[in-house]
Amino acid sequence: MTTRPAERRLLEVAIEQFGQNGVSAVGTRAIAEAAGMQMSAITYHFGGKDGLYRACAEHIAAQMSERLAPVLSLAGAEDSTDRDPAGAREALLAILDGLVTVMMRDDVAPLARFVVREQMNPTPAFDILYDGAMRGMIDRVSRLLQCVAGGRLPNEALRVRSLALLGQVIAFRFARAAA
Repeated sequence: MTTRPAERRLLEVAIEQFGQNGVSAVGTRAIAEAAGMQMSAITYHFGGKDGLYRACAEHIAAQMSERLAPVLSLAGAEDSTDRDPAGAREALLAILDGLVTVMMRDDVAPLARFVVREQMNPTPAFDILYDGAMRGMIDRVSRLLQCVAGGRLPNEALRVRSLALLGQVIAFRFARAAA
């Protein structure tokens, strides 16, 4: 993705500020100042605040995909676990355990705050996050859960249960003090 140090620094600062305060409460001047750069750097690299926000979502989706790939690999080959309820249960538990480990990392906090804000008040950036990283995890968990349930769950119930399981993992990030 981004290799230029100036772009990376702007993304890091913007993700932190957007996650803490929301996109409407953060100005480009504050981001540039916190990054130790001129405001024109945002225009130069991203075309403005909207481009920066979109680039933040793309960066987070890439980071999430990278961090979730090993978690998904814990589940083993899809073909073998999707047909065997016991194997699917083990794969599901491995995914959830791996996700908890990822969520407990300090460097995930700014990314998670940004994602949660997008979940609560979606902008076009949500589609970037969802398509870039979330969809694959939700789909995989849903397939495994359906296998564990013996194929009996209607689509709506399956989606609700899959998201409920994944939401429990996210609690380890946001209820970290209690955890």
